Amino acid sequence: MDTGLSGKSVIVTGGNANIGRGIVLAFAAEGAKVAIVGRDAAQGLRVAKEAREQGAGDVLWVQADLLQRPQAERMVAQVLERFGGIDVLVNNVGGNVDFAPFAESDEAQWEKEIALNLTTTLRCTRLVLPHMIARKAGRIVNIGSTAGLVGDPLIAAYSAAKGGVHTFTKVLAKEVGQHGITVNAVSPTGTHPDDPARDTSTGSRYHPTEGLISKALATRAEQLMTLQRRSYMERSSATTAEVGAAAVFFASKHSGFTTGQVLYIEGGCLL
Repeated sequence: MDTGLSGKSVIVTGGNANIGRGIVLAFAAEGAKVAIVGRDAAQGLRVAKEAREQGAGDVLWVQADLLQRPQAERMVAQVLERFGGIDVLVNNVGGNVDFAPFAESDEAQWEKEIALNLTTTLRCTRLVLPHMIARKAGRIVNIGSTAGLVGDPLIAAYSAAKGGVHTFTKVLAKEVGQHGITVNAVSPTGTHPDDPARDTSTGSRYHPTEGLISKALATRAEQLMTLQRRSYMERSSATTAEVGAAAVFFASKHSGFTTGQVLYIEGGCLL
């Protein structure tokens, strides 16, 4: 099926690891021009090479910390200079910064969770929107989480931030539909890297040695088991390619009348 994405310009934030990598490769397979944004240069260049091999129309690696507004502004400028426009923005950067009962958390942690998951989404969208509005066309795909719908213990602030991403998706869809722009969200549950040794950045929570999850398992293994939800499929989590395929659909020419939606990729665990 022709998605109409060949030659289109796509930004994938947090595109150098795990879900972001899966999204990048999905767009690359459609012949899109993909800008991969992240902090880990070695991993970013590795994914850029994979994207070229997958058939991307062009690939741009941008090293940027999107928690810093000047770096986000520079990223958008680099993409515009290289690609001449922005057709698709995938707000994927995010993750939790700690596991702890809310009663043991502090404001510094909340601020980090909100900044990483919600503020970066708001920031990148705000920077890209004027260019889409001027062209009367665009696709914005936000990456949420099932935690944003039901809430998960030990990650209260993360769950709240992802819930904010879902609500922002719906509100923005109402505001920018008149400009030919759609806004949707893809919300998976517990998507693991295809290969943790290969597909995680140094800042990834799934990094085999430096990641938050490996460290938390050493101290909170029993509590972390409470985060596991029952799947009605033969496996418990989505693949990164499945998340990528959903993002491609929302960005494609076939979803022009689909907006404000949150698609859960969760194996039936929310039933």
